Amino acid sequence: MVRALINCKSPQLELTHSCDSYRKSFQKQIAFEQAIINKTNAATSELDVIVLEHSLVVYRNAVDFQVYAVAPKFENEVILASVLQALYGALTTLTNGLMEKHILLEHFDECVLIFDELIDDGFILETDPEIICNRVSMQDSVGDLGSIDHPLTQALANAKEISRHLLR
Repeated sequence: MVRALINCKSPQLELTHSCDSYRKSFQKQIAFEQAIINKTNAATSELDVIVLEHSLVVYRNAVDFQVYAVAPKFENEVILASVLQALYGALTTLTNGLMEKHILLEHFDECVLIFDELIDDGFILETDPEIICNRVSMQDSVGDLGSIDHPLTQALANAKEISRHLLR
């Protein structure tokens, strides 16, 4: 059972994707996440691993947020590290290499889809960031990135533009 967490050092964006049975209560889950954040405040931009409260935590810092993958401590840390690398790689691709909080907020819907393509109910679905990004953008393969315009992708882009125009 794997969980992923993005912490942006503010209550504006704290995206958690996990199974319901991982933490028994909301208060315990918040306390656990706060303990992780407090323990990893001085982290570097390199991937690192800690064990905290019977959980294995793999984490990595970006410019102004952290990305975490959490699993029970009996899970394989190499597999958990590959989950984190896939999440970080997909987010890097999504943000065109600009890993900053405001960019993630602009692409929040795609962030949720990345979580959904990576982990489902605590089970790892995919660890290749390129495949995850292709699924999020609704493209079949890497070769489709260039010249083919997908009608559904275009319709979603048009709907997003219209909704932005109406909200102004």
